[in-house]
Formats: sequence, C-alpha cells, structure tokens
Amino acid sequence: MTKVHELKATVDTVKWGYYDNSWEPVLTIESGDLVDIEALNHQSGDAPDLLFDDAIKEIYDVVERDMGDHIITGPIYVNNAEPNDIIEMKIIETKPRMNYGSNVLANWGNLSTSFNREESIFIYEVDPEKGITYPIFTYPYPRPINAPGLVTPPGSVERTPITEKLTIPLNLFFGVAGVLPARNGKVHSLHPFDFGGNVDNKNFIVGTSMFYKVQVEGAGVYVGDSHFAQGDGELSGTAIEGSLNGRIQIILHKDKKLFKNPILESDEYWETHGYGHTLDLANREAALEAVDFLTHRFDISRELAYSTLSVKGDFHVTQVSNGIVGIHCRMLKDAYKNLEVNKESI
Repeated sequence: MTKVHELKATVDTVKWGYYDNSWEPVLTIESGDLVDIEALNHQSGDAPDLLFDDAIKEIYDVVERDMGDHIITGPIYVNNAEPNDIIEMKIIETKPRMNYGSNVLANWGNLSTSFNREESIFIYEVDPEKGITYPIFTYPYPRPINAPGLVTPPGSVERTPITEKLTIPLNLFFGVAGVLPARNGKVHSLHPFDFGGNVDNKNFIVGTSMFYKVQVEGAGVYVGDSHFAQGDGELSGTAIEGSLNGRIQIILHKDKKLFKNPILESDEYWETHGYGHTLDLANREAALEAVDFLTHRFDISRELAYSTLSVKGDFHVTQVSNGIVGIHCRMLKDAYKNLEVNKESI
C-alpha cells in the first residue's frame, strides 16, 4: 500500500553545501511511496524580512555551512535499493513556501565581467493565482558574495523599487535532486554529476520524472536548490531562488538500464544530460548518452540513432553557471512510437 510521508526541512534533516554517502537516512520508505518534502532557498538572506520564516531562520543560525551554497533536504533511504538499480523521482506537486524569491547577478554569472563583476540582487514576488512572478526591488550587493548563507538585514542597503510591469511565468522545480554518490567523503554541491546533484534542468516540473542510477545501498534521495523560474542557461548565476514545498513519488526499478547520467521523462520527451568544462564537451556527452539510450531502448543501430538526433533531437543549454556546464538533449517520443521497446529500458 502506498504511504504518504512528511519530510520537513529542519536543522535535523538538512545539510548545507555538500553530499556525503556516510549520511544517515532521515526517512525510510518503500518503492512507490509519496513524500511531502520541503526545499529551502539558500539565498533567503538576501531579504530575510520576506524570505525567512522561523524554521529557515533557525537553519541559518544553526546549520554549519560547509563547502557549497545549497541547502539539501534528505537523504531518504529506499528499502531494497542497491547499486545499479534505478530510482525514479516523479514530481507530483510543487508550491511556493512563501511568495518571494531572489535572483542574483553574481560574480560567477556568465556575463559578470561585462558588468564589472558588480553584484546585484533582484527580489521577485509571486502571484500564485495568476501563476506569475515579477521583480519588485533591487539593490547592489554590499560586499562580495564569497560564502554561503550571507544575510543582508533590512535597512542596511537601499532597495530601489522596480516600476516596470514585467510578468514571468512560474516554473517551479528542484535544481538539486538525486541520489548519494559512490565515492567516499564530502562532494561539493555546486556541480552536476552522474548521480544528479545540481543539474538545474528547468523541465523537471510537475508531471515529469527523473531517473538516477543508484550508487549506494538505500539510494539516499534528496532535493534542494528550489526555483520559481529559470531560463535555459541560468545566465546571471542563479534562477529565482525560492523555497518550495513539494510532493514527490520515489519508485525503485530493478533490472533496468541507465548508462551514466540522469534521464528526464515528460509526456512528450526523453531528455539526456551531458556535462563538461565547455558546452562542446557537454553537448558531446549529452549526444552520446542519447545514442546509447535510443539504441538500447529500441534496438536500433547507432547510425540510425545518430541520424534521428541530427534531424529531430533538440540540444538545449541547461546551465552555464555551475563551473561544469550542462546540455540536455530532448528526444521527441512520437518519433519512435512505432518501435518496440526493450523491456530492460527505463
């Protein structure tokens, strides 16, 4: 019987800035169970009067900031999950925890040198009924953003109102999600990895699933880096970073094959991911992952898979802001609807 679990973000259930396969599980579930889970904005200090509640303030006050920026909720232990199994994370529901988020023009943003490496904060408000968000004020950051969890108290900077009537559609998703790594020790939360992490694929929304290859017993599922909206690329260094409450379903797949990186499934597309120090390298990895996926799923030749990717595969920039950049390849399901599916494929 499917159970619904609750996993709140508290000082006992979050870590800040890294993954570690020695973490003890904060929740144990069965395959197919639902989890109501909270993910927190690690830029909440940009406007604590709007972005803090009591639980977030306590986490900022108490939880050690170690290595990276992201606040990570988990891990969740999945009974009977073993290395090389597949974990499917299906997004059932997402909603803003509070109706404000933060975007940073950061010193690590793609155009930072064109803006003299000067950093600015834009605070966005959400209208959940209309499904939109819009900027309400900005301020220049008063010091270099060089550590996680910095706080800018109200009144310490001059907030300039945004008078332009902009409307941005909401695009709620977890930028960070995945399973725990096989390698021992702390792993920085900044980059995307084969086990997931900071993938930042804006298409990972309600109604979609991401598939991850299990690396350690129990899988160790987590989420973090929640976003209200992001363009392909995450150009300035962040999306609209906003705390989310979500419901996810976690499904364990035995005897299924995933080649390397996570794969996203929506109603219309499969999406493979590639990472690299350059977009060329990331594009190559996403393409090779797509070739492997298609040839395994449909038992077609690599040459035919390559051909279909050239004439219908769409390559999008996932993000350019995390040091290791990302590309995702979108494969239209309808193009392969007449082919027989390998039972060992996800």
